[in-house]
Amino acid sequence: MKDKNLSAFYHQLKSIPYVQSFLSECYRRENFSDYEKLSFQNADRFVYYLEHAETYLNQAKKAPVSIQPMLLFYGLTQLIKTCLMTKRPYYPENTSLLAHGVSARKRKKQSYRFLQDEVKIQQKGLFPYLTSHLFSIHQFTVDKFSMEQLLKRVPEMSELYDIQHKEKPVIKVGNPGEKRLLIPLDIVNDWHLSENRFADKLSHYHFPVKDWHSDQDYLYITSDRILLPFESNLFSMDAEGSCLYLCKNRTFFYPFHEVMTHFLLLYNLSMICRYETEWWGELLHSFSNNDYPYILHFLSITAKKIPIMLGYYLFNQT
Repeated sequence: MKDKNLSAFYHQLKSIPYVQSFLSECYRRENFSDYEKLSFQNADRFVYYLEHAETYLNQAKKAPVSIQPMLLFYGLTQLIKTCLMTKRPYYPENTSLLAHGVSARKRKKQSYRFLQDEVKIQQKGLFPYLTSHLFSIHQFTVDKFSMEQLLKRVPEMSELYDIQHKEKPVIKVGNPGEKRLLIPLDIVNDWHLSENRFADKLSHYHFPVKDWHSDQDYLYITSDRILLPFESNLFSMDAEGSCLYLCKNRTFFYPFHEVMTHFLLLYNLSMICRYETEWWGELLHSFSNNDYPYILHFLSITAKKIPIMLGYYLFNQT
């Protein structure tokens, strides 16, 4: 689906009658017996969440960088709530879900660097709830992530890493709408995996492998399943939804949807701009810190990708 069609879909979601039928079908598929009643009760709330998200994201485009993270984070969370309503008609079921579900570590003022900062996933709150119900990720191999680890998962950040460090953290491996992946054998060998083991791990991570073969340069993997744009928990995509990317670092090879990456980065940036005002102000005005280009580039990327990623999630429910 092209951007203009995604825009039309968002406009259609401003209609209460359409949203009622949309939610009714979602709840019917989720086996709620009273799906028509639930869709009637939730349609207004769905539209208000969507309108609130749109307001935050539009204001972020006009706002100075100093407050963009806060506006983008709130816009993201409101859009996430619209997506949750397609699966969880009674959200929020309890007050614990009103917490973010993530925490930031204490910072040392003198030597603090954003790229080395970390966030930790909590057992309760919005983040573990959305990962479970939107992306079927119920547990994590690790519960702490550095900002640099997260930034390297975003395909568009690869250009900046190439300029700074002559490295690209991700590599193109395919296209949505196709049933084939093309994995450089260098990656498989660097990970100390056999070709068969690599294919098995893909199947384990919800990309069912039908067949595979290799030549001297590539591992060719085919599947019966077509990946829709922004559907995969394993592969990231560019904003156009035209290419699939895989992180080259083996430690990143586990299910982790890109929406989750943007959530954690924006959570931390929003906390910094609200509560670490001195460091944040010096970063924005002195240009003396190498964190600045990464933050600025990410903010421009996430402002564009938030409505696209979550818009596709909603569209894929139709």
